[in-house]
Amino acid sequence: MLNKFSELSSHFNSLVDADPSLAIQEARDLVLDGRDRLNMMSVRAATLVNAGASLGRKDAIEEGLELYRELHSLYPTANITYNLANALVESANCGSADSKWLDHQEQARAYRAEARRCYWRVAQDVDANVELRTQAWTNLANLFAKTYRLSEAHDARLAALKVDPTNGVAAFCAALDLMWLYRRGGCSELTRMEAVMLARQALRHKERIVQYAGESVAAQVEALASELSDPPSRAQHINPFTRWVEEERLTLAPAVELVDPSLGKLDWLTLPDILEREPKLGSRPPPLFAMFNMLKSDFVLARDLAWRASDENAWPKTGQFADTLDYAMYGPDTSALILAHRTALDLLDKVAVTANYYFELGVAPNKVGFGRLWRDPADKKTGSPLSKKVKALIRSGVHAIYGLAELAEDYDGVNGILRSQKDLRNSGTHRFVVLHDLGDPSRARQAHEIEHLHRSDFTNEALRALRVARSAIQMLTLAISQHEEILSKQTDGIIETMIVPDHHWIRGED
Repeated sequence: MLNKFSELSSHFNSLVDADPSLAIQEARDLVLDGRDRLNMMSVRAATLVNAGASLGRKDAIEEGLELYRELHSLYPTANITYNLANALVESANCGSADSKWLDHQEQARAYRAEARRCYWRVAQDVDANVELRTQAWTNLANLFAKTYRLSEAHDARLAALKVDPTNGVAAFCAALDLMWLYRRGGCSELTRMEAVMLARQALRHKERIVQYAGESVAAQVEALASELSDPPSRAQHINPFTRWVEEERLTLAPAVELVDPSLGKLDWLTLPDILEREPKLGSRPPPLFAMFNMLKSDFVLARDLAWRASDENAWPKTGQFADTLDYAMYGPDTSALILAHRTALDLLDKVAVTANYYFELGVAPNKVGFGRLWRDPADKKTGSPLSKKVKALIRSGVHAIYGLAELAEDYDGVNGILRSQKDLRNSGTHRFVVLHDLGDPSRARQAHEIEHLHRSDFTNEALRALRVARSAIQMLTLAISQHEEILSKQTDGIIETMIVPDHHWIRGED
């Protein structure tokens, strides 16, 4: 029976390549009754989606998608979840060439969000096979990149490479996005070097690139990989903190990159040149710079707390605590880790406040929330459309704002892939999070007011929260940069400039 099913799958795979129209016809003729019903459903679904994508047949893709939904409701295995995500993406992409960028994103919004959830579930499943997990990370990264969530895309591609270092597609896509940011300006030479090294890593597995992306893409890999001779070897960072920041990808720079010791700073992301909107008050930099400085300052503090929390001896031992007999940990180091997580996610609201001010979205500062700023309140007929001002900005070319709106949906939405971060942040803010270094936290004496977690798991969540905050700040900066480019083209005559000096230089600290 297994051989028969394998032969049938091979037949339809070949037919999809040779004659996709006939493949759709034969797939629809498959009998879905009897003992082989689930296997036949799987073959039909895969054929309809793949052949439909080849022909641009939305009807076939949707038919295959519904079959995958039914299969997933019966057997939500990693393999079916992954195929469901692929079907959702194919359906979302079908016909997109005829739509404007924003219209397509909005029309496909629900499908893309569901696909992100499916890929996320597979990528996090340590029991899934390596090929499935690395492809899930890669496909999730592609979804992020299309909406300018470039930092999250880079994280996902590095995760794909960690699962499978031979994933040439993930390596090359990461290289391309780094080069895009490098060519915009503001990045260090290390960004370009890292992009070339990723291209070389991809080239070592050229056959994978040809298999998934074609010969033309493989040629692009070769061109990028040849841009530099072998780079000078990089010595290991002597400072353990710097080494940790690089390993965890927690620098606040224009791109997710390695740490360049020659720059002297880890966090050198800066605002672009800003056109003054209130010339009469132009003797000092606009308030935007103060807001941005505090965003960076809070991020640096949250990251430092997460680092110092790993050393219980770094804190004064002034407290005496009752032992709750469940391997729970109490003390300032534990509280510092919980505070780092909360501080990182609190930055999202401050990103929203900054965006509301700079883009003049018109919401009262005390009413701004990251999850609510970008869209109008939900309505039964219209759903939750982008606000008119946000939509106008995106249509004008400020595409990175859409990435912020999508990140907000993943964070604030009930089913969002980052919703667990918000829920954990709320527990740490309004109730209690108790961490354990041994045993099973679920066996501690329970109360609705307490969230019990293993410290290592919470540490990973804190690092993820820092990367979410980093991504939001980088997207905000990119959105401001895109907007300033548009404004500069619309401005006639001479533009007067004002130098915004370095804060530490002014105070004589550099």
